[in-house]
Amino acid sequence: MALTVSTPVVAPPSVALAAASDTGLRGDGITRVTRPTFTGVAPARSSVAVYADGQLLGIATATVRGAWSLATPAAKPLTAGAHSIAAYTFNQSPVPSAPTLFAVTVDPTPPTASVTYDRDNGRATVTFSEPVSGVRASNLLLSGRTESGVTLANVPINNARAREYVGLITMTKSPDAKTFTFQEQLTLAEPGTYTLSFVKAGVVDRAGNPLAAGVATRFVII
Repeated sequence: MALTVSTPVVAPPSVALAAASDTGLRGDGITRVTRPTFTGVAPARSSVAVYADGQLLGIATATVRGAWSLATPAAKPLTAGAHSIAAYTFNQSPVPSAPTLFAVTVDPTPPTASVTYDRDNGRATVTFSEPVSGVRASNLLLSGRTESGVTLANVPINNARAREYVGLITMTKSPDAKTFTFQEQLTLAEPGTYTLSFVKAGVVDRAGNPLAAGVATRFVII
């Protein structure tokens, strides 16, 4: 009689970035954290081995409710770029579960920006080094002095005081979310010297990095 030995099959774990490490859009696997914490659910009291690009990051133990968590060790930070995460469950059986795969992209670099102003068409263009979100017309500020003596000091572009000089601003963005165009409904007509500034408040890239710095451009209306 042939002896049949069956190997217990253990369920694979779930795996995701912990909330504090998921600095971009929730669940998209993009983070600015180089030592992220991974978390998930596995069979109660089982062990979970987590690998990054084939290198073991560490082994976690699931609680009685199955929750597990593993912080990337200080000696094994993830470099900037894409990484393949694989998590396995194992217990008393020498055979681990099938792997659960999870893609992570690390981006610790803040985006940068530049701004130009087309005075003939009343159009400001802000270009970013990578896709961003959180851009609003209120990020644009107008400063300067008209020949008639009116002084503007960092007035929001859609503020009633600025509209005499720039009109109402409409904003459009490119499909890749890297270029934002602000179009005046009335072009600047009051002669003077102006500075158009774009402030960084609220602007972040896909990893949650805030804009490195605001930018500005100076122009003259004659």
